[in-house]
Amino acid sequence: MIPDINPIMLVSMNDVLRIKHEFMETTFEIMESLHDMFGKQSNQSRHEVARTYMTTKMKNGVSMCVHVLRMINGMHEEKIYGVVIDECTQVSIIVESLTPTFSEFTTNYIMNKLEFNMTQLLNDLPTFESLNKTITKVEEENLIEEKHSTSKDNTK
Repeated sequence: MIPDINPIMLVSMNDVLRIKHEFMETTFEIMESLHDMFGKQSNQSRHEVARTYMTTKMKNGVSMCVHVLRMINGMHEEKIYGVVIDECTQVSIIVESLTPTFSEFTTNYIMNKLEFNMTQLLNDLPTFESLNKTITKVEEENLIEEKHSTSKDNTK
């Protein structure tokens, strides 16, 4: 014999919910009522999580790794609400959220129709970032050298 779950459910509810549900005959009715009352909150939560990671853009000065991990975390939160986003789309969302510093990486990804999985993305982004910093440092050194040599020429 299956025990009646209704009394157990009613005892675990707060007073307002208990009064609302105590006259319902079946557990199914109680569950359906609770879903009607609180199920919409999960829809709202799912929407808020999706909006957060879909509108997130990497900020200057924020570590690329930290940003990507935040994006991945947002996508995993979506899974909790039953939304599954394929890995290729996840990678595209992350690539589009990067700062203009990564514009060459993004252009290369799009123009060459690359299809990274998350592991490849997590390996290639730091490599690009490192190469980009090296190139930027060399450009800065060249600019300083040019200014220095120009100022020497002007003093002659």
